[in-house]
Amino acid sequence: MPDIKGELETVKRLTGIYDESRIEINEVGWTSRAYIIDGGKIVFKFPRNERFRDECKREAAALELLKEQKFCVNVPILNWTAKDNSYFGFYGVLGTPLREVIDSLSDEQKTEIGKIIGQFLRQLHGTKVYSDKTPQRNLNYVGGGETHDSMPHTTPEYDSNVIKAQTLEEQALEYRNWYSKGRESLASLFRESELLEIDEFFAHDVPACMVGTGELVFCHGDLDYNNTLIHNETEVGVIDFGDAGLYDRSQDFRGMDDEILLESMMKAYGDDKVISKSASAATSKMIDVLNLIYCIENNLTNGVDSIESCSKRVRLKLLKDDCSALS
Repeated sequence: MPDIKGELETVKRLTGIYDESRIEINEVGWTSRAYIIDGGKIVFKFPRNERFRDECKREAAALELLKEQKFCVNVPILNWTAKDNSYFGFYGVLGTPLREVIDSLSDEQKTEIGKIIGQFLRQLHGTKVYSDKTPQRNLNYVGGGETHDSMPHTTPEYDSNVIKAQTLEEQALEYRNWYSKGRESLASLFRESELLEIDEFFAHDVPACMVGTGELVFCHGDLDYNNTLIHNETEVGVIDFGDAGLYDRSQDFRGMDDEILLESMMKAYGDDKVISKSASAATSKMIDVLNLIYCIENNLTNGVDSIESCSKRVRLKLLKDDCSALS
């Protein structure tokens, strides 16, 4: 059983905030439980169990890297860590998830937001993971023990307990495995003929869309409409670096399938061929299916990522049903 009382006491002791009405406990995270203070001004994350401590360690290491950068978007600022990786805390980012406002934005607003995100990704992907300081933080990859001033173009062997590294082929296999393990949970929502159509999508479309340069750069890893925040119309924030690591640069464009937004992102990034529209659309469909499986397994019935909303998106985008009830 989780020690929520003990975690809460740790948060209060470290922040000096003892008024529990200012602290919200968020159980939605796949691998961690979050304590959100004053609407997100301060956030603490605790791994759900021992198995997820390595992920806690990786996210804290990623946030430590970000502290050295000056980005054009707001990002979390790491301030508290536990030596045993039992928690970490940071100053958060305020704003509304892009998913909640994307449909109400004008083309001009989408273009401006896409421009900012593209500039951010150009900065982020240029982050030097192998600086003179990284050996002290164990961010170097396993190999000759030497440090590097630039990104290698081949795939070295990394310490996966600290900074995650994954090729596109490895990602495609992981996504297909996730789907295979969770397929049974979809049986109550879809007919067998529909499940066979989803099977075909994961067997053929998912591997086909996982194409890129083959060069691994430092990426957010899970950049999508939920992890992008909008404040004061065009002030952009990016949160949740739990999957940050070394991926193909196309990874950070895969969660954005709005054509105007994506085109603006790629133009600002300086590469209008970093990902095709079809690959972005296929990735979006895949994410909807995997999110639906997660919602079912955790009985999430409210919010933009709930069983109902995710199943409607799968029907609308992948199965191409007439989902007039989506509105």
